[in-house]
Amino acid sequence: MILSPLREEVLNVKLAELLSQSGILSVPESIITMGNTRRLPDVLIGNFFGMRVVLEGKVFDTKNAIKILEADCRRRIQEGIAGLVIGILYPPELRNVEWSELEHTMVEKTFKIRVFSESDEGNWADSDFDDISAILRRTYNSLINENVVDSAVDELRGGIEEATQRLSSSPGTEGRLKELLILPHQNGREISEE
Repeated sequence: MILSPLREEVLNVKLAELLSQSGILSVPESIITMGNTRRLPDVLIGNFFGMRVVLEGKVFDTKNAIKILEADCRRRIQEGIAGLVIGILYPPELRNVEWSELEHTMVEKTFKIRVFSESDEGNWADSDFDDISAILRRTYNSLINENVVDSAVDELRGGIEEATQRLSSSPGTEGRLKELLILPHQNGREISEE
């Protein structure tokens, strides 16, 4: 007998547990054990080949489920919480599964998932439990091959060069920098660069 419909957070914790047990994600034990307590985590963070992964789930019977889920996933990437975010749309019938049957039912069901990263937002795809690993691997490999780090370094380099240009053209910069920097002294006098 089902006492009340299962909440999305319960489904997220159970999915994290299953992914951890199958070796797809490394999920901290503290997150999995929180699933047995009243307070459930808002964000489930796992590890996939050293990259932090967030699981964000919504039951497909929630009003505007796709829009809300996409916004939540994008926000997790923008906040820098994880390099990959898995958006999962659970089939509505999972809400009413007996707790003792939930694990078996989740492994058998088809979900809609979408993997978000800094460089790509992927596409919604129907996926069973076994497909999640393949989709994660493809996204991870794509992220590594696209040299996201190189583009971030180029952006940082451009910002530093622009700041340097602006500072060097300002008439008061030299005097302010002399006040801030400790210049070496020789025989009680400041050494000049001239």
